[in-house]
Amino acid sequence: MITIRGQGERSMSGRLEGRVAIVNGGGSSGPGWGNGKCTALQFARDGAKVVVVDINRAAAEETATLIREEGGQALVIQADVTAQADIDAMVAKTLSEYGRLDILAQIVGISGKLSFLDDVGGKDWDKVMDVNLKATFLSAQAAVKPMIEQKWGRIITVSSIASLRWLARGAPFAYGVSKAAVAMFTKLLAVEFAHHNITANCIAIGMIDSPMVRGLVGDYADAVCAMRDKGSPTGKQGTGW
Repeated sequence: MITIRGQGERSMSGRLEGRVAIVNGGGSSGPGWGNGKCTALQFARDGAKVVVVDINRAAAEETATLIREEGGQALVIQADVTAQADIDAMVAKTLSEYGRLDILAQIVGISGKLSFLDDVGGKDWDKVMDVNLKATFLSAQAAVKPMIEQKWGRIITVSSIASLRWLARGAPFAYGVSKAAVAMFTKLLAVEFAHHNITANCIAIGMIDSPMVRGLVGDYADAVCAMRDKGSPTGKQGTGW
């Protein structure tokens, strides 16, 4: 058993032994446990060699350090996942270091501004679409190539309940649209590459207490999180774990 900071004791299953996983957005955007950070650590606990990718190198290094402290293997790559050259270099470095790529977890994402339609600027819209949708497309496109050669691969994307229903007045407008597109992209991906033994699954997460959410609402974080707790059937929103 190993002790996880703030998470009690957990066993390492070994079910990903020998696998190599890229986690895009593997750092946290602020203090605490983001979805990508938690995903990277869990992959490592299950035996995978983890490539922690983030635009913020310090955040990626923090995640990699936690993995290594638990006895896992981690490679840090600083990348802008909206840039084709960075994505190509990310996959090339992974293959150079580990010789294979089995799993792509596309966790990186931004919410954009709290806004109504009239408040959404073209630059804001483009940035959300680039980070949430274009990056998913570019990363998957690059990752499937070695997966096809291996005849095995797993691609995980992240959507949101914001892609399925209206959440609240003033909720990030572009975010919900981008996440709906990610879900559809993943469906098409799954069908196109199933015969190569590559699966693609999209997780539509609900209310999560994350650094991204807290950064979005700033000084109102505690009050907003308390409200989100009340809006959850369990009485408490989720975490990256």
